[in-house]
Amino acid sequence: MTLQSIPPIHREEQRPLELDRLTARLCDIEIVTGSSGFQLDQQLTIPHALIVLLHGEGVLTRADGACNMCMDTVYVCPPESTFGMTGGTSGEFSAAVIRFHLYQESSRSRKRMQAVRPEGLLPEGEGIYIAPAGRLHALCRSMKEHSCSSDALVRWRAQLDCQELLYELLAAARRQPEDNTRHSLERAKAYMEAHSGEEITIDRLAAIAELSPKYFVDLFKKTYGVSALDHLTHLRIHKAKQLMLRSDLLLREIAHEVGYGDEFYFSRKFRKVVGLSPTAFIKKRRHRIVVYGSASLIGYLLPLGVVPYAAPLHPKWSGYYYDQLGADIPIHLDAYRQNHYKGSNLDKLASAQPELIICPPDLDEWEKDRLADTAAEIYEMPGDGMGWRKKLLAVAALLGEEAEAERWIAAYERKAELARGHIGPLAGRDTVLTLRLLKNQFYVHCSLSMSEVLYDGLGLRSPFADKGAPFDHRITLAELDAIRADHILLLICKESETLEGWSKLQQSPEWLSLQAVRENKVRLITSEPWREYSPIALVRMLDIAQELFSGNRP
Repeated sequence: MTLQSIPPIHREEQRPLELDRLTARLCDIEIVTGSSGFQLDQQLTIPHALIVLLHGEGVLTRADGACNMCMDTVYVCPPESTFGMTGGTSGEFSAAVIRFHLYQESSRSRKRMQAVRPEGLLPEGEGIYIAPAGRLHALCRSMKEHSCSSDALVRWRAQLDCQELLYELLAAARRQPEDNTRHSLERAKAYMEAHSGEEITIDRLAAIAELSPKYFVDLFKKTYGVSALDHLTHLRIHKAKQLMLRSDLLLREIAHEVGYGDEFYFSRKFRKVVGLSPTAFIKKRRHRIVVYGSASLIGYLLPLGVVPYAAPLHPKWSGYYYDQLGADIPIHLDAYRQNHYKGSNLDKLASAQPELIICPPDLDEWEKDRLADTAAEIYEMPGDGMGWRKKLLAVAALLGEEAEAERWIAAYERKAELARGHIGPLAGRDTVLTLRLLKNQFYVHCSLSMSEVLYDGLGLRSPFADKGAPFDHRITLAELDAIRADHILLLICKESETLEGWSKLQQSPEWLSLQAVRENKVRLITSEPWREYSPIALVRMLDIAQELFSGNRP
């Protein structure tokens, strides 16, 4: 019986989970390293993944939010979920990413294993501490060293390391100590979130954490990167925004509801945090405009100064909007793989009572019917063939913001002209090839947004200028080498199989022998914003491209 031949997903009905019949298969272990400010973009993991901080400081971002990573702690990412990491500002950063599948004996035959995704078996919260200190670090290093061996017996040892780590994780979760300092802080943090509208003092929070007030203040700031009182203010202002947009409460009632007895003090706090007075915020957000089906549509509203009432948000598939607008959009639609959970998103909108829903043109008929029952007006965005300028003007006409759209387009043209000046003689001379790597296959991948920025905006040339740049056209390494482009922009799909293949490819003689690689002409780009076609994405791409081609890059 071999585990390698078993597919990750098996359609056989899963038998009740029995730990003593469970086994794990290590897929790979990756050591991610970087210097101060290092960032690992959001990526999709198909198998289970464990994240372990090995050195330095960092923040882990998963679909359910972000947390500061602690040493000697395991963080769990379930299958088909996303994660990203950001290093701290003080020195080097490294973390282990361990991917594995779980298997159990088939209910039909003990000679056959089936893949399982046991709900609730692996704790997915803030992380599980593994004692003693240093044990987890040593286990990860051992697993990595064994997995890279040329000896099959030693590589098998890495599989045992993985099993051992899982055992220690489950055992630690079962006996999670109540007096653990991190969990003491979590109790205080949870209390703040549940009672943010009440009077809360540092003495009260320190007592909940069973720490001295001074130690609590210092430890909270060190652990979460923000003071306890600033975190409380953030919770209150966020709740105030929700109440302003979702209720008819008076301003003084909202102030009292979120924990401020003085309406005027609340207004000063709100203006300091948000940059607008409460009255101006409510006026600016008076219309309930919803984006459905594609997060890229948000990129047509922001140039007009419009923040949607509901929109698809996810740290991977709409990371920029998730970071910039997460606290300002009251209703977050699920953006996993853009619009994977359509039914639940439509249910959320049914109770939101939107005035206008903006959606892409390719929805299923049943979705359109549900949307028509939900909102007073539905606007189906034209296809990308119309061009982003005309699309922006069309949305502006719908919202009465034509003048704002014209100003924005003029500002974009000025920005593109300045960017062409910054890259100097490259404009009109150098060729740029855009590629995408998915699984183990390279594609010539030139989207509308890439063409708009690189060729129309900056005046660079495509190696396929006479024929028009192809989109998602397969290409071999030999064909790639023969093109002799002056610059290559490579987009690596952020999912586990592709990333594993890319890690191996970078060390291969075939890749290292490419002229573009030898001459350092290959630059990595990310799916976001380079695959999005919207005004906001194009401006962001102009900034990135200017850094890439002007020589002002690290």
